[in-house]
Parts: sequence; C-alpha cells; structure tokens
Amino acid sequence: MPDHLPLPLSPLSPCSAAPSACQHSTRLEALTKAPLFAALPVDELLELEGRVSAPGYVAGERVYRAGERAASLFIVASGAVKLLRPSPHGDEAVVSVLGPGDSFGTLTRTEHCGETAAVMVDSCIIGIPVRVVRSVLERHPKVAMAAFDELAERLEQSYQALEQLSVGSADKRVAAVLLNLSEKLGRPAQGRIELSIPLSRADLGAIARITPESASRALARLRAAGAVDFGRQWTSIVDPAMLHDIATS
Repeated sequence: MPDHLPLPLSPLSPCSAAPSACQHSTRLEALTKAPLFAALPVDELLELEGRVSAPGYVAGERVYRAGERAASLFIVASGAVKLLRPSPHGDEAVVSVLGPGDSFGTLTRTEHCGETAAVMVDSCIIGIPVRVVRSVLERHPKVAMAAFDELAERLEQSYQALEQLSVGSADKRVAAVLLNLSEKLGRPAQGRIELSIPLSRADLGAIARITPESASRALARLRAAGAVDFGRQWTSIVDPAMLHDIATS
C-alpha cells in the first residue's frame, strides 16, 4: 500500500458544490485533510470513507435541528453551513458559519443537538456515526489525541470569539466577523475577497453580538470608508488591510 493517496487532489471550492458533486474523490479529500483523521493509515482512511454518509444538500436545507438526537460528527467537504441556537425570543440566532474542512456535530455521546445546522449554499457534508468515530479512536491513539486537540481548539476558539465580540464598537465587531468568514469562505477576485454566501443583517448581527440595525449601519460605514462593498446576496472585502486595522484597533 503506498504511503500517499494516488488521487489528483485540488483545493475544495467553498461555494460551488452542487449535490451531485459529492463524489468519492471529494469525500476522500475532505477526510484526508481533516485534522482529526490526518494520522490514519491510508488503508484505514479508505475503509472509513466507505462507512460515511455524504448526501448533497441544497441551500436552505437542514442537516439536523436543535433538540434532535446527536449521533454523528459532520465535516464540510464543500459549501457552507451555519449553526443556529434557539433564542429566548423563540427564533434562532446564528452562532457560527463553517466552510470546507470545518467539523461540527458531536464527538461524544451527547443526547441531543444543542443547535440547528443549516446549509447556506449547495454543499457536500460528510456524516460519520459516533460509534464509527469511537471505534477509530480506540484503535488509533494518535487519532484519539487529535480528537482531544480538536475539542480543545473548539473551546479555545469559542473563548477567543466571545472575548473579541464582547468589546469594541459595532464596526470593529463586524470587521472581525467578515475577516473570519473570508478566511473560511473567501475567494480572491481582482484584488478583492468575495463572500458569495447569503448573509443577512440579522445573521451578521447575531454573530457579532449586535442588533441587525447596528450591523447594517456598521456595514454602511465600512463601505463608505472603502473597506467593503455588498449587495443582496454577496459581500466583498475591498481592502483587507484596512478591514484588519479596523478589527484589531
């Protein structure tokens, strides 16, 4: 067995995956690049790929809903997913947006999902039952350590995001959110970074911990400054350096 996969792997497209594009090579590439399974031998990786589900999802479809039984770990192979948590007002607030390579769901035997996972654009999502993940962890200590690191990183990212978005002006918070999204889902285009995902002002405000009205006004100010531009279904980072300065000032 060769020590590498004999496949012509190319970067995953963040926002152009139709359900029919969830092919064997896409699934295998996503598993290969997932930090959790990077230490797996090739033969085990191929076996794992045969045990996952990988349906194509259309924009707006739910992978799961809050309150449903948590039974799988998911990996975004292509496309984009947003996680929403129920609010005290009875609606749902976006808490995170995920892109190719990001994982969500559960690594433990949690009884119920704490959030809803909704597909933002046509996407390929890999689902791995918890029992399958646990069997891999039991056989491979290095993978188990990677799982521990994954959980620790998720926790650290949550703390960092909460700290960053709990202080500062609306402009600073929105700039920080847009920079984070550009790292996950941005596509360079003529010196700009395009975010071709449907991101409402309510979504942006929820992630930035501000009201939709404040998010809208912050975007308008960022556009007036020449840092961003936006339309009905897209946002463009015109000057990444300026946006970074605003986010970190």
